[in-house]
Amino acid sequence: MYEDYIQKVKSAFTLKRLLIGALCVLVLGGVGRLAYGYYTARANYQRAVEHLERAQKELDRSKQLNQELKLIIKRSSELNGEARSRIERAEDYQRRAGQGIDRAQGYQRATEQRVSESLSSNHRAGELLERNLQLIERVEERAKEEQGH
Repeated sequence: MYEDYIQKVKSAFTLKRLLIGALCVLVLGGVGRLAYGYYTARANYQRAVEHLERAQKELDRSKQLNQELKLIIKRSSELNGEARSRIERAEDYQRRAGQGIDRAQGYQRATEQRVSESLSSNHRAGELLERNLQLIERVEERAKEEQGH
């Protein structure tokens, strides 16, 4: 009986150790899983933070490029306005130059007509002078003939 009792104590003691050991393994496994989950979550969190930081940098860069683009568009609009006014001035100048050329051509035609009329008048005057000279010569010849008679 005494041996029986010692056997039971040994068994109980071994069974307790076995249970405690199993319980410790389970607790350590749970702690390990918690630690693994914590570190995995922390790594995921760190990657997410890095991703958000990159996204924020890209967003800031996008905003900066957008502002630059707005400035470029504004400057382009200003330059287009200046070009439009210069084109309008050039067209106005060409129109006025064309009108000046038309006036000059009109003046030239009028001058040509006056020169032509003047040449015609000079020619007519020359013919009249020639006729007058012929008349004077005839009158002088008659006067000589009458004096000679």
